[in-house]
Amino acid sequence: MKLDKAFLERAKKLHNQDRLYGTTTMGARGQVVIPAKARADFKLKAGDQLLVLGKFGKVLAFMKADQMEEFVNMIMDHVAGTSAESLAKTHITKLFGSLKKSKKNS
Repeated sequence: MKLDKAFLERAKKLHNQDRLYGTTTMGARGQVVIPAKARADFKLKAGDQLLVLGKFGKVLAFMKADQMEEFVNMIMDHVAGTSAESLAKTHITKLFGSLKKSKKNS
């Protein structure tokens, strides 16, 4: 897959935003406190809905639910017309399928 200059610039900008905010401890009910600096940087407020994502069986991440569409569109823009497009569509459909199922069960 050939990466264009715009993609590489965007990736560099995103990597420059990587942060380690510290640690948190999960309580008995599965609750965690998101560090204040992270809440400020991501403009999180009480009542915001967060998606909880897992990757490689090792990484746990949160994303504001209302930003998921923009994130998916950005990914699809970069893989459009490449051999990775079909794989990305399949994976995204699989993820959103499980999200829809979990919403029904809630």
